[in-house]
Amino acid sequence: MLAIALARTAWAGPCIWVIFDGTRWDCASIAPMPVAITLCFDPNSSVPIEAMWRKLAADGIDSDRDQLGYAPHITLAIYPDETPLKRVLAGLENTCRNWESLPVRLSGLGAFPGGGAVLWAVPVVTPELLARHQAIQAALPDLKVDAHYRPGAWVPHVTLSGVLPDPGPALKVLLSLWEPITGVLDRIELVRFRPVKVVQSLACRGSVS
Repeated sequence: MLAIALARTAWAGPCIWVIFDGTRWDCASIAPMPVAITLCFDPNSSVPIEAMWRKLAADGIDSDRDQLGYAPHITLAIYPDETPLKRVLAGLENTCRNWESLPVRLSGLGAFPGGGAVLWAVPVVTPELLARHQAIQAALPDLKVDAHYRPGAWVPHVTLSGVLPDPGPALKVLLSLWEPITGVLDRIELVRFRPVKVVQSLACRGSVS
């Protein structure tokens, strides 16, 4: 979902590249505000994740997550700006209307390398989580999903940092705080980024948030 780490963008100066959930986008190939479909953690589950974000910010290491203003989540798909929102909204309504809240366990830490690293929490990949991802792809087969979110390429993750030239200090902090997290994904959202704007939010059955 949206976890975003930003270099300079079209709305904040000359654009070089954007990182969204660990995926690097060349700004020459995207419009300013792509769209994403996310599964969001419920408020209780979000507490330990947000605590890690705040600690990184308080220590002066990275404030990207803390300043983003969006709940911890797992992103299911990203589409370019020109994607017709009515088409996506119809697909979500038809596909997700009977989804139950989904238990999830975060078991460790990971990193997406590149010209800097993005750190993330690793969810245990269950058949149920994969089925949610596959259902979105099946519901919107005519839309151009980002290559990193296609079946067989998708790496589920919960972003913990922005792009870090040296991830060592952040990793040290996260390891000092880390405990496995058992939580619940209780809503599906369609968002634009960045800044994050929620276009649609659908509560899962059994949601208490």
